[in-house]
Amino acid sequence: MAQLPTEHDFDPYGGDLDAQWAWKNFGGVSIDSATRMFREKPEWYQEDFMSMGGIAFAYYFPAVETYLLETPETYGGDDRCVWILAHCIRNQFQMKTKSYVLPLVPRIQSLIQFVRKNVGCFEDEESGQARIIDAWTELEAEILLHQ
Repeated sequence: MAQLPTEHDFDPYGGDLDAQWAWKNFGGVSIDSATRMFREKPEWYQEDFMSMGGIAFAYYFPAVETYLLETPETYGGDDRCVWILAHCIRNQFQMKTKSYVLPLVPRIQSLIQFVRKNVGCFEDEESGQARIIDAWTELEAEILLHQ
């Protein structure tokens, strides 16, 4: 397994307060611990994945992936932050550090299909399901721009 991301990996350009917050939350944390943290309080940590640099995102992506794949088994009645996670991942493809994220494309595409297939496990309301599908469709379109 790769080394833990450094503070610079979280904030490669220096001075990004959101990236620094992600470092505060996840810096020095193992992938197992990050997965546990995210599983317990996704609403607290979701946006960290939007702002962390590509190296840190690629390292901690399995926490998001595991969370999404486990959700159908642990559904709790809300959208489980699924729509915002699509935006977080999409943002990574718009950053200068996207080269570190590009190797994740096959796994992300698999998640897109998984979310679509299981959207009812993430949200009961049709309007919420539509919001989730729209967000993951936007992510898919963003990925296509980089292939």
